[in-house]
Amino acid sequence: MASEYIELPPDDATKLSPNVHPSLEVDQASLDQHVSIDLSKLDQNIEAITNTVAPNTQLWPVIKDDAYGHGAIPIAKRLAPQVHGFCVVRPSEGVRLRDAGIRLPILVFEPPNERTAPFYSTHDLMASVSHSRHLDLLQPGCSYHVNIDTGMKRLGAPIEELPALLQAIQKRKDIYGKGVYTHFYKADDPGSSTVAEQLDLFQRLQSQFPTEWLRHTANSGAIFHYAKQLPLSFDAVRPGVCLYGYSAGDQAIDSLRPLLSWQSRLVHHQPVKKGESVSYGARWRAPRDGWVGVIPVGYAHGLPRLLSNKMQLCINNELYEQVGSITMDFTLIWLGEDKVPLETPVFLLDAEHLRANVWAEKTQTIAYEITTRISPKVPRVYVG
Repeated sequence: MASEYIELPPDDATKLSPNVHPSLEVDQASLDQHVSIDLSKLDQNIEAITNTVAPNTQLWPVIKDDAYGHGAIPIAKRLAPQVHGFCVVRPSEGVRLRDAGIRLPILVFEPPNERTAPFYSTHDLMASVSHSRHLDLLQPGCSYHVNIDTGMKRLGAPIEELPALLQAIQKRKDIYGKGVYTHFYKADDPGSSTVAEQLDLFQRLQSQFPTEWLRHTANSGAIFHYAKQLPLSFDAVRPGVCLYGYSAGDQAIDSLRPLLSWQSRLVHHQPVKKGESVSYGARWRAPRDGWVGVIPVGYAHGLPRLLSNKMQLCINNELYEQVGSITMDFTLIWLGEDKVPLETPVFLLDAEHLRANVWAEKTQTIAYEITTRISPKVPRVYVG
């Protein structure tokens, strides 16, 4: 399911009376929270990527899974003048982009099957093939890239399959090979020897394919952790999580800026006495007399329940502790002596202190999962 989205002029980023996109009707309840995407920071991240890779390297951004939860269509429209193509996982994602007016090449990572094969022709999508049976499914006039497995063991063609695949390519003169690529599986680790090993293997295997085909290997980790020391830019790179302001792995990249903020509002507050518990399971008790506030956000919206009693929220530029068990639709905040007025904005995520990678560290996951798990029913607002 794709995210709903609202467009706001830059100066109205914090207002809750947005200009609603024509394809969307937002009820008042949905305005209890929204995710804000700063597109100017997307431009900065593209510049950081361009400054890192070799000159004239093509950019093929990965906007799969609704652009990692940021909204594939608005992201694609912003990027279209700056890039050369897009990467998605499924043909349905490519169809949605085409229907939204995106005309740049779109590479689909998932191999074609009998159900999805017609879309490559009807919507001018570029297939990824790793077996001769994938070629057999493509209709005349279609184009494709060959995905070679150099160690990921996921979707690419095994080395032993390449001779048969090359023979099949020679037979299908009515479809058009456009590229060959592989995927690094430890590029998020700046000290891994596997990147160089995979690169060496790909260098040897790609020489069997026509010279005019596009070559590409580098994902986000490879771009920022290895591009300065290894010749892995080739003709194009596939930036993914770095587009959205996060490093692949634990090593921070100072030039990247997170796009996403998540804002709600205080809908209730009440006094608690020292020693009183809040929320399910009595997992937190007040250290002194004070106030507890409530925001209408919970794990049904993508806020991980594992963050219970482990996260902070920002109110009026001050950080407050989340307390008690995060529930399906509500989360509690320890306000201390501050009786914060109702309707006051509350930030769960922002581009400064409350970043998705902080949540990821506390829940033993990665920033990718945090942003993609934000529910599509939370409206996306685009500014900048």
